[in-house]
Amino acid sequence: MSLSEQPWFRRFLVTMAGAKHLKAFEQQSHDVRGTQETVLTRIIAESRDTAFGRDHGFASVRTVDDYRRAVPIGDFEAHRPYVERMMLGEADVLFAGRPIIYNTTSGTTDKPKMIPISQAHFQQGIANMNRLWLYGVMKDNPHIYDGKSLSAVAPAEDGTVADGTPYGSISGLSFRSIPAVLKSTYSFPYDIVCIRDYERKYYAMMRYALPCNITFIICPSPSNLLRFHQTVMESVEDLLRDIRDGTLRRDVAEQIPEAGRAAALAELKPDPEAAKRLEGLIAAHGAGLRPKHYWPNLACVNVWKQGNFRLMLPKLDGYYAGTTVLRGFVYQASEARAGLVLANDWDCSVLATHLYHFEFIPESERASRPPATLLAHELRAGQRYYLLLSNGSGLYRYDINDIVEVTGFHRQAPMFRFLQKGEGITSLTGEKLSEQQVIRAAADAAEAARAPVEFYVMFCDESEMVYKLFVEYGPQATAAVRQAFVDEFDRRLRASNPEYETKRGSKRLAAPRAIELAPGSRERYKSELVRRRLTTDGQYKDLYLTRKPVTREVLDLLAVPRAR
Repeated sequence: MSLSEQPWFRRFLVTMAGAKHLKAFEQQSHDVRGTQETVLTRIIAESRDTAFGRDHGFASVRTVDDYRRAVPIGDFEAHRPYVERMMLGEADVLFAGRPIIYNTTSGTTDKPKMIPISQAHFQQGIANMNRLWLYGVMKDNPHIYDGKSLSAVAPAEDGTVADGTPYGSISGLSFRSIPAVLKSTYSFPYDIVCIRDYERKYYAMMRYALPCNITFIICPSPSNLLRFHQTVMESVEDLLRDIRDGTLRRDVAEQIPEAGRAAALAELKPDPEAAKRLEGLIAAHGAGLRPKHYWPNLACVNVWKQGNFRLMLPKLDGYYAGTTVLRGFVYQASEARAGLVLANDWDCSVLATHLYHFEFIPESERASRPPATLLAHELRAGQRYYLLLSNGSGLYRYDINDIVEVTGFHRQAPMFRFLQKGEGITSLTGEKLSEQQVIRAAADAAEAARAPVEFYVMFCDESEMVYKLFVEYGPQATAAVRQAFVDEFDRRLRASNPEYETKRGSKRLAAPRAIELAPGSRERYKSELVRRRLTTDGQYKDLYLTRKPVTREVLDLLAVPRAR
């Protein structure tokens, strides 16, 4: 075994890279107010001579109140004109110099958001945060690098903008640029990440990972974890044959980018022993086969557990051994990695006050114009806020449209839990329906009606002034059970939202219109959004209440045709 494959050496390197960042983070969390003042001063100084800085008088900004007066709160659309200038090649627009990459994500319009990433921000806000995060995980789970790792990420580069700068996924860029010693822990090469076909990509990942001793999984969504195992169960014969023969199914191999195909395939070797072991597990467990059987030494699964993702976690019951830790991911968005999880049992993040400047809009202030904002040291436990950030990489007083709840404090640094996207609040007639109300009503209705609900999305159709409830049921759901679920869902919404009850009672708002989805719609829905490049596999997030027209378009494609 080479030095790079020695677990003790991997732990040593991760400690050397991350311990100093954790120590600095802990020290700065003792003085949140001073830390935030330092961060804002640095952002203003570095951006003073940019186009944005000149337009907003940064030369005269001395205090946070100056900053608030100079820069209005804005979402990505307020930043887009500057970003578009950068994409044409103009330098010193939102920050000094030019971006090294644009991180892509879906936006509130049909145009995707192109988040500019500066070299300094990539080093400080991404690479160093990765080191800190990874050290924290390993400190609590020292056996994660005893074997191989499995990661669900998107390609680093998905194309280029007008001036030739690439755009793509920061998670993919981090995956591709990690030090060679840790890259040796990967169960598959980077080129597998670049397979475009959704189903074939997962097959390839499992072809490489299934015979390995996987001890660490890094996976944004529980749906990815479910999909990994589903791929095994659906393609087990092909996987066993490929593992035994040292091959990769031809239709999958052809999807690997040509430049890296030969090297990726060269990593595969015949492994009849692993194939025999897996055959034995399949014979012993049949349909009850789970990842705990083929990856018994899995130490930690790092996965999103906040917001809507917590509703999917029960589907993982029985998946992993009792010794496997499901550790929550930090608060993370395409715009910022703005929080840290410092323990296995945390269900919240501690605010990264050393990297970004934050402001918070109290939930009750959201509709005010302009809304009053609080600073990090002014927050109160138990209160909910909309999050604003300035990241030194082109975003200023940026409204990320996330609702968070402060759960306490780590020294002076706020600890918070992500609740939902602010866009998860809709209104047709003034009812102000929230995504959390929809989620709870659906869960309670499914239990009351004993309805096997596999997937659902509530669509706010402003053109027809009606809510459309798209639902995928399990095969055992009878017509009576399906109707009972819809009726109970409406009843639960009426009970939880007084305005909804008033509007329904006065018939200003009709009952939700139920539309049945075909079997397998959850994965097909996600796959279609990825195919259209409206999201990536690594960035996909379930939305249970939405008004985006593209959502209805995709869901309509998956709907079961109505009988005439």
